[in-house]
Amino acid sequence: MREWSYGKLYNNSAQRNAKLPCYLKRYNLVRPHGSLNKQPPISRLLVNNVSEIYS
Repeated sequence: MREWSYGKLYNNSAQRNAKLPCYLKRYNLVRPHGSLNKQPPISRLLVNNVSEIYS
């Protein structure tokens, strides 16, 4: 919550919701996670074309 929903001030929920897809893309494809040895969650998947979903 501190990174997306309340990490930045938004004028309304519509603005906040509009930013969710960008945040999820970063969170799942780029952001390093400590529990995953500094790798993003997508690195756990063995399917080669899963990242195409976020293209």
